[in-house]
Amino acid sequence: MSGRICNVSEWAPTQEAIYDEPASTSAIQEEDGPDGHINPRSSFQAHRLRSLSLSLPWRRKSSIHHLDSDLPSHLEELSLERSRSHGGPSDDNPFRHTHDTHPAGHGNASIKGIFRRASISLKGMVHHRSHSIGGAHGLGLGLEEVHRHHHQQRPGTSHAHSPWHRLRQATSFRHSKSSHGHDTHSDAFVAEHPFPCLPLPGNGSAPPIIPYHTGGAAKAAAAAAAATTTTAQNQVIHNKWLSASSDDFTDHESGIGITVTGGDSDVDLDVEDANISRIDFVAQLPVELAIQVLAHLDATALAAASRVSREWQKMIENQHVWRESFLREKTGTYATSLPVQPGTGQGVPSISPDVDWKQIYKAKDELDQRWKEGKAKPVYLNGHLDSIYCLQFDETKIITGSRDKTIRVWDMRTFECRLVIGPPEVVNDVSLLLDDEGNPVHYATLPDNQRANPSMPAMVSFPTHHKASILCLQYDDRMLVTGSSDSSCIVYNVRSGYRPVRRLQHHTAAVLDLAFDDKHIITCSKDISICVWDRATGTLLRQLRGHSGPVNAVQMRGNTIVSCSGDFRVKLWNIDTGKNIREFQGHTKGLACSQFSEDGRYVASAGNDKVIRIWDANTGECLREMKAHDNLVRSLHIDSVSGRLVSGSYDTDIKVFDMETGRQLLDFPRWHASWVLSAKSDYRRIVSTGQDPKILIMDFGADVPGIEALESGGGYAIDGGYI
Repeated sequence: MSGRICNVSEWAPTQEAIYDEPASTSAIQEEDGPDGHINPRSSFQAHRLRSLSLSLPWRRKSSIHHLDSDLPSHLEELSLERSRSHGGPSDDNPFRHTHDTHPAGHGNASIKGIFRRASISLKGMVHHRSHSIGGAHGLGLGLEEVHRHHHQQRPGTSHAHSPWHRLRQATSFRHSKSSHGHDTHSDAFVAEHPFPCLPLPGNGSAPPIIPYHTGGAAKAAAAAAAATTTTAQNQVIHNKWLSASSDDFTDHESGIGITVTGGDSDVDLDVEDANISRIDFVAQLPVELAIQVLAHLDATALAAASRVSREWQKMIENQHVWRESFLREKTGTYATSLPVQPGTGQGVPSISPDVDWKQIYKAKDELDQRWKEGKAKPVYLNGHLDSIYCLQFDETKIITGSRDKTIRVWDMRTFECRLVIGPPEVVNDVSLLLDDEGNPVHYATLPDNQRANPSMPAMVSFPTHHKASILCLQYDDRMLVTGSSDSSCIVYNVRSGYRPVRRLQHHTAAVLDLAFDDKHIITCSKDISICVWDRATGTLLRQLRGHSGPVNAVQMRGNTIVSCSGDFRVKLWNIDTGKNIREFQGHTKGLACSQFSEDGRYVASAGNDKVIRIWDANTGECLREMKAHDNLVRSLHIDSVSGRLVSGSYDTDIKVFDMETGRQLLDFPRWHASWVLSAKSDYRRIVSTGQDPKILIMDFGADVPGIEALESGGGYAIDGGYI
């Protein structure tokens, strides 16, 4: 056979010529067989070779050269209509047309051979995959031999009526489903693989083909080639829980000659998924452990989980689940050293067995939403006769100090005034309780302007009292301290009915502000000084000087004092040494108020320049600057839990800012008829006072179901029995 290499244009037409070969000119070459018979050599009709199995691996040769010289003799054995046994008479034309009838003398061997070949052919048809065999290279024929048969014509009658064809139809009983997307028609199969006389490698979508007479070495080489071809595909491991499309179920992935159908696999996967979804891992845990697991969910997740099953709903109703979720999700703070502790009056009730934590969670969520939307119900408390300079409040009461020289204690829940403390000439005046028409002067004005909750408070006067305006105050559960224009401070015992304990006298002018902790009382004055007092004894420890103008506000955190003055400056002081440790400069006019965050990291200040500044207490850097109001900013309050900053101004507005970003959150313009002198807030309310003698309560929790459950529930069991 010639080793000449031909262009594609020279050998490509031979593929078409083979199918058009006429019967009368079928070229047959003869050569001596091993037993002396003449074996015909034919130009291999395609229909004689369709009994080959396609389920074995094979390898495509790299060249058409060096073909096996005995190839024609091997091809003879592939014919389904072989001549009788070598010892019998030879047919004139062993490769007769398929419609010819076989002689009766074939014998058992010929019958067995036919059925053996029929079974092989059926197997190849079931596992048929399309292969593209191009030209003479795919055929494995010498080009010269192909040219010899180029003009020969195929018989007009094809193999469709041959005995083999009829036998194949009679034995075509397949009970398995055909592969999705693959045509198993026999004509297409024969046309696709007319001459599989050499190994054909797999192409990724079909298995390789190995000819009938190849040896073990060829099979091993073909297997190696097939392994190399599919290495990349086999590296992808499919998760057995993920269903694949029908395109993925191909023979080269199965490792066996069975086509895996996608439909059956989908059914199996559905059954497995159904079994997995019925595994209730929570119900299988001990109840205590399941409750601990569920306690890590927030309210939204708990509400969804409670709909999974009755078992889950029953466990989620456990109060421990809601308590742990609430304490984790709702006690975070902006500027405190610890989360909000239960029972401290900051919206987290005391822990007790009768607390409905699920209801508390819902109430807190609704309250937070109302803060975001600015939905507050206003209530005004009437009774003071002049401007109210200062206030402080908690869940149960409000204490106010006024220019009318009185201190008044109000019930937060009923809006009634419980106690009036003042000089004798004031508290003995009947007009302090009743107006000219005999109606109580202490009452509440509801949002619809309805007059409600009139009250007749107790009137008390002690030998130690203020003789001028009450400018500042602060209290805790044990004592109340007030500062006045009479340049003195008075300390009261809250638990004994607000009886005076001592007077603090050293300032030479009005006491404008004060603050205290467990050890010290700090006061500041119009005399430009700051005094540090011992809380337990009332002894003056030291006096701090450094401001050049009236010291309008002071506050303390730990051993540090922050103060602001009419000299435009904010200063930090060390209590123990009395030294000025830092100064904040940036304001352009006198300052009226300053605040320390609970953890001591931030300082807020504001004044006559209408600007609020937030400072880093450690570095002195100005972090944010907010142009807040249209007039002097008289009051500031930092809610260190929520991170809200509340301001009140002479422009009659109350505004709420975000400490983190400086963004304005809420604005309540003209809720006071005149200057706002003091404004403070907690988790539920903003309470403010002003030049008009009214107390404004802005209640964001009004009408929220279960809002009372957020209260600590304690209160001061005393207040002399007034609250």
